[in-house]
Amino acid sequence: MTKTKDQSTKAIKIFKKSNKMKTIILLFTIMFTSALTAETKIKVALAGSSACQSYGSTDPKLIYGWGEVLNKYFKPEVAILNFGKSGYGTKWFIDRGNWDKLLESKPDYILMSLGANDSKKSRFTDPKTEFRDNLRRFAADANKINAKIIFVTLNQSMRYDKANNKAIFNKNGEALRSERIPYSQAIREVAKELNQPCLELFNEQRRVMEAMGENKAGTLYRYYLEDGKPGHYGKLDPSHTNLAGAELIAQIIIRELLKSDSPLRDYVDKSKLPDNDLFQK
Repeated sequence: MTKTKDQSTKAIKIFKKSNKMKTIILLFTIMFTSALTAETKIKVALAGSSACQSYGSTDPKLIYGWGEVLNKYFKPEVAILNFGKSGYGTKWFIDRGNWDKLLESKPDYILMSLGANDSKKSRFTDPKTEFRDNLRRFAADANKINAKIIFVTLNQSMRYDKANNKAIFNKNGEALRSERIPYSQAIREVAKELNQPCLELFNEQRRVMEAMGENKAGTLYRYYLEDGKPGHYGKLDPSHTNLAGAELIAQIIIRELLKSDSPLRDYVDKSKLPDNDLFQK
């Protein structure tokens, strides 16, 4: 009887030890698989300015960048690395080390949408010379790390009607930032010169916003908080998008990507794109 009891106890101990080992092996396998999956994700780095930057807002009326909502339109295999930085043009992006940081992340793809601030005095680049040279450098550096660059023309924004605290089109009734025309054209031409994809955000966003009309398009832009109090909205900012505006720009970029010949288009989750008559030309 004692011998049988000892044998049973021994068998239970062996069983428990065996199960413990199986659990350890299972946990190790899960951890290894997770690490491998993270390591093998397709990394897409974004180079942009404030329109692209991530802000971490939780109120949909506050500021959002298209870079922080882009991931929702891709399959799980894609990881977005957002290097968008408010106020930055191609010159600052290089001189202040952001470009080096992006390259160090070793992305598979780079969406290049810098240029909205290149017309400004403190960070000016000539769209016929220096700006184009910076774009060529971005492409050459991307090639050195085996990353595929995809150029994106610049975003549009509206003007501020102080009297009515609303966003309006320009005096000609257009959703057009005219100072960005030569920079968007330079992006198209350099992309063509280098035989790289170019996604047409500039013209397509203008077309969609004008189709929406001034009042509806104005709802795409963010409010400042009054005295920093949640829910207390103050002045409207017609240069930076809220959640709805960021998602609209992201959807335009994704739809343009689907028209391109970039292999990245195969990782778009088309089920996440809403049916919208505004995108029907």
